[in-house]
Amino acid sequence: MKALNILIAPNAFKNAATASEVALAIEAGIKKSKCVAQVVCRPIADGGDGTLPIVIDALQGEILVKEVTGPLGKAVQAPFGFVKGHQLAIIEMADASGLRLLAPGELDAMQASSFGTGELINEAVALGARHIILCIGGSATVDGGMGILAAMGYQFKDASGNLLPASGKNLAEISEVIIPPKTEDLEITVLCDVSNPLLGPTGAAAVYGPQKGASPAQVHELDAGLRNWSGLIRQYQGIDVAALEGGGAAGGVSAGLVGWLGAELKRGAPYILELLAIEEAIINADVVITAEGSLDEQTTEGKGPYALLELAKKHGKPVIGLAGKIPLDVPQNGLSRFDALLAIGNQPEPIDDAIANTLQNLERTAYNLGNMLALRS
Repeated sequence: MKALNILIAPNAFKNAATASEVALAIEAGIKKSKCVAQVVCRPIADGGDGTLPIVIDALQGEILVKEVTGPLGKAVQAPFGFVKGHQLAIIEMADASGLRLLAPGELDAMQASSFGTGELINEAVALGARHIILCIGGSATVDGGMGILAAMGYQFKDASGNLLPASGKNLAEISEVIIPPKTEDLEITVLCDVSNPLLGPTGAAAVYGPQKGASPAQVHELDAGLRNWSGLIRQYQGIDVAALEGGGAAGGVSAGLVGWLGAELKRGAPYILELLAIEEAIINADVVITAEGSLDEQTTEGKGPYALLELAKKHGKPVIGLAGKIPLDVPQNGLSRFDALLAIGNQPEPIDDAIANTLQNLERTAYNLGNMLALRS
């Protein structure tokens, strides 16, 4: 009996299990089954939470921790990844300037600053990084990246020549920008999976401001500030970021870093999968198994499992998706391209119990899947 070559490449299950834990649970189930298989585990990420450990593990880097300024000024311990041999750093904005660092009653879109993320960039550069990969999901800020730039030596003055602290509230007051000497050969890649522009009804303030504590009046004020910010970028750098696709991500950070630092925006999932060299593993597989907490219509909008599916289909490989939640009727969109979608739940249970039982449910489902695959051989 010829052994099947199975690639297990799941995303994390948010609030339940890391991608590595998910992969090991699926592997355990397959190995307990009747399926004769050579199993390769390659956890994936798409630029969201959990990207840092996946990339650092794959590239054999290290995770370091630095005390930085949190979104509202309180010191926080923030991890970042560094791969010395590649002169590469991986930074998740949420670790230094994220919503998860604040209690619900603390959200303050007007005062929150991305300064701490800039401090992480400085630390990485001091260690020798010449390429920064910045994952920008989960930020607490709508400051256009003003805080990051302030940490990197930029100064912002109002019409009277007074220095302005970096925050969304002060974007509208900036009249003059003092640009420091640029770090030589610093490449910044911003991973961005939304298409929102910087300004207007679908822009950074309107869409993300309320999530970060902004009232309707403050949304209007923040949008005006980002409009001024856009004008300053055009004035000083000759770049129009107002309509930049994805420029509104993370409260305008993507537009700010493109405009002031020449950053490049990339779709998270395809970029990370290329960085992980996952295509070679797909080519060598007979079957690809992926997983995520929910496989739904949002999956097709740039999530890791769907980017993996597209790569697998390029090489004619069957793909099976496991998830805690799957639509009752699979819509006739990208989800229908999966060869099978399996929900891991075994019985009706409260969501907290389902989360607690995630790894057990994954292992049991993978065991049954393995037995079904064995019928083919």
